[in-house]
Amino acid sequence: MLTACTTPKTVSYFPEWTDGEMITLSDTRGIVLKPADKLSIVINTKSAELNNVLNLPVTSQIIGYSEIQSINQSRGTSGYTIDPEGYIEFPLVGKVKAAGMTRLELAAHLKRTLEETNVATDAVVTIEYLNLGYSVMGDVSKPGFFEFNTDHLNVLQALSMAGDMNITGDREKVKVIRTDGDKQHIYVLNLQDPKATMASPAFYLQQNDVVYIDPNDYKKRQSTANASEVTKASFWLSALSVLTTVAVLIFK
Repeated sequence: MLTACTTPKTVSYFPEWTDGEMITLSDTRGIVLKPADKLSIVINTKSAELNNVLNLPVTSQIIGYSEIQSINQSRGTSGYTIDPEGYIEFPLVGKVKAAGMTRLELAAHLKRTLEETNVATDAVVTIEYLNLGYSVMGDVSKPGFFEFNTDHLNVLQALSMAGDMNITGDREKVKVIRTDGDKQHIYVLNLQDPKATMASPAFYLQQNDVVYIDPNDYKKRQSTANASEVTKASFWLSALSVLTTVAVLIFK
């Protein structure tokens, strides 16, 4: 009864975190693009005709519309998929290196390339992710696949997107599974230790990461029929009654 009135430290996040404490974060470069990533790339210049060529409109020109009207009606663009060698094929430019860069680095690189090839000197390049995301599985409220909407998303934000970890989730063994080519890296984060967690290379997620939450020992015990009987109130009442009877007989 006494222990039921207290909150175990293992239930909270970072129980030993003190006010004003400074912690050094892991590498905050952001999501690094890889082969098979798909991107939306939109180029805006002063030339509507040039925009129409560079932006690969999805819809073709509508019959009865002028060229400029057609451009304004078809602002959607098709995606660019990074090939196995790490390049994208861009109109009027050719192959452009993309893998190994962040979204902002690729935008700056593409802008310079357009200028150096005299394709456009006033281009504004906007890049968005099309198929990049991460998965959250295990003992959370809403497991599933979630798309990236930011360049810097950490494991705590990922858990909040999944409705937070259930109270029965193991906060000391949060696994992040990361695929790198033909290899998989498994990181184990202890959310009871803020310094170690935020210094981990898995604190900020990358595309296709899988965050897995193990159930804690209490939930694991409940998963077996015999163990679940032990956790029932009737069991403990019966045990207490037996112990009381024994104590009375001994000390009477």
